[in-house]
Amino acid sequence: MITIAIAEDHRVVAEALATMLSFSEDFDVLGLADSGEGIIEIVARDKPAVALMDVSLVGMGGIEATRHIFDRYPATKVLILTMHDDPETVRDAIAAGASGFVPKNVGREDLTAAIRAVAAGGGFLHPSVTRPFLKAFGKMAESAQDQVRLTERERDVLEQLATGKSTKEIAKELFVGEETVKTHLSSVYQKLGVGDRVQAVAAALRRGLVK
Repeated sequence: MITIAIAEDHRVVAEALATMLSFSEDFDVLGLADSGEGIIEIVARDKPAVALMDVSLVGMGGIEATRHIFDRYPATKVLILTMHDDPETVRDAIAAGASGFVPKNVGREDLTAAIRAVAAGGGFLHPSVTRPFLKAFGKMAESAQDQVRLTERERDVLEQLATGKSTKEIAKELFVGEETVKTHLSSVYQKLGVGDRVQAVAAALRRGLVK
């Protein structure tokens, strides 16, 4: 069972989200909050696996609340769900410790997939925000490219990863097996010094490895 707390400043939206998520048998919504302080209180008390976090909240904002949860309650993974999907907000959310970022216009299937991904310890960046994020900030540290030596195939896999594709989709795109993709991803993670997909995309951003 994946336990979830929801931070959303519009009560009707929060209740609708809770109802929608309740349709999944492996989800259990523990509580709703409309403020950063409120979601931190729920996390401290109930220790949910995932905090579904809007950016705009009453009082303390979602980014600051994410930073607080990441620092004090790292067992709870934060998934940002917001209409503010500009590259700067994506950057700030990842820097604060969010494990995933999903715009509010996604469908139920994408949202539930994102929740399961971050609950399992992975990361999730929705494809609609990944490319603008990289385009806006991908040239910040181009001089750092030479510090990481990726093989041509590792670079191909990283390029596909940056578009938000799953392991299965990357394997299909590159005409290789899923285990081969996993091997390349493991090597990429090691070379970049990261542990999951979101961190790999962020590292690729900082080093200018993805065009």
